[in-house]
Amino acid sequence: MNEIQDAAPAAAETAPELFRALKLLHAEGRVALSYDFARLHHMDCPVAVEADGNIIAYAVIAAVLVALWLAGWQIALAVLGVGAAFYFTLGRRFVRGRIRRRIEERALASLDLWQRLWRFGGVGLVPKGDGAACLAPNGNWMALVRTLRGT
Repeated sequence: MNEIQDAAPAAAETAPELFRALKLLHAEGRVALSYDFARLHHMDCPVAVEADGNIIAYAVIAAVLVALWLAGWQIALAVLGVGAAFYFTLGRRFVRGRIRRRIEERALASLDLWQRLWRFGGVGLVPKGDGAACLAPNGNWMALVRTLRGT
């Protein structure tokens, strides 16, 4: 018999096994997540919550209405300008942080959610060191995990 026939067939790794390995690799810092926030903020994204951006918008609207009631339209207009500047600077950072946390807390806890997020796109896996990034939805995260585990 030749070498190919003598070799025992390798046990096929299942998606749950590879997902557990991915979580371990992430916890060890051997692989990091990358984010495409323009894609992740889309309303069809499995981890997006429309209320993330609305929290800040509602606060700005409330501040404008209070300013209008107490100080007049000129001050209300100034508050609106400050609120818009806040939303497009610190507010975006706040929303991105919530999405990032949601991916790490929920998507890395559920294989089903991870697979839906991977098919949707907007995330990637970046190996520590010199490895090439694996980006969703076209990249094969399972192959990357196998490579990083050394199997």
